[in-house]
Amino acid sequence: MGARDDAPAHGAPLHVLATYPADGQGTDPPAVPRVCNSPTPDCPVPTDVAIELRFDRFLRPGGGLAAGLQVFTGDIANSVSFTPEYDLVERVVVFRSSRRLQPNTLYTAQIVISSDPARGFWAFDRAPLEAGDVPLRFSFSTGSGPSVAAPPQRVAPPDTCETLTTGPLRSCTSCHVTQPGADTIPPSKYPPMGLDLSNARGFFYTAIQHVAHEAETGNTAVDDGLQAPSRFGVQMNVVDPGFPATSYLMYKLLEKPENYRLGDSEATCVTGYHAPVSEGGCRPPAAAELVQLREWFVRGDPMPKDQPASTASLSHSDLLRTAAWIAAGAPCSPPD
Repeated sequence: MGARDDAPAHGAPLHVLATYPADGQGTDPPAVPRVCNSPTPDCPVPTDVAIELRFDRFLRPGGGLAAGLQVFTGDIANSVSFTPEYDLVERVVVFRSSRRLQPNTLYTAQIVISSDPARGFWAFDRAPLEAGDVPLRFSFSTGSGPSVAAPPQRVAPPDTCETLTTGPLRSCTSCHVTQPGADTIPPSKYPPMGLDLSNARGFFYTAIQHVAHEAETGNTAVDDGLQAPSRFGVQMNVVDPGFPATSYLMYKLLEKPENYRLGDSEATCVTGYHAPVSEGGCRPPAAAELVQLREWFVRGDPMPKDQPASTASLSHSDLLRTAAWIAAGAPCSPPD
């Protein structure tokens, strides 16, 4: 069985590793005012800034994240409303506002420590946020206007079940495939844990909005007490369309550090955020975090499972593609 509702003690406290803007950014402006996107201390912050918070652990996702940050100028009564987006691959929460900040203005950002696990920032195993080396209260000054628009970039076509099974997840199909008959070893026609990733049909009927076997707590997924379980991971879908952070598939992939490797076409691995990462981007979770994932709810082997004659793994870009596909609603046409 998988995750239970009787929770053991949580792991290490949650900490903020980095913020963008950094504390004091733009408060010592250059002699010549300018608008820039560089996260250097002397660079004023664009008025359309997206505030980034990078954490050392996986978070408990949900609407409560919005209560974890207050941004205001002068008095806290002058708060600006921001909407959070959580990237579980890099463990970054990005806050975006529907309106621009005031130009040439000093702002304060306060990361809130809450006593309510349904509000603010908590690790997936209920570990609370604690103050660390990075201040939970920081100030920054805006510049004269919004960021300079970047030149348009070519965007790859969105993924589908077909492109994922033949692309990023192709190394998972050696295990998760429907056996042709009883003459196979082991003698079963059913895929491991009921999950078939070998083709779009299997993906559609066994993964999308289907509770992961390792996350089940009983014989049925219909349980009024588990529709919004207090324990994260209970009755979690393999793929929860629109929500990578509540998709069991993502955690099975993130459990394997090798899945953060550089792809064949990548010379360097650079984070997509201003909030810095020490020693470069694309860092896998700490070893203790992987242990706690297994202890809490990610049962069995990481995906793809290493075979005796194989060291198959994904790449960091494969993780991002899979998460983006789920975030886009997990588009997959029902097979005929």
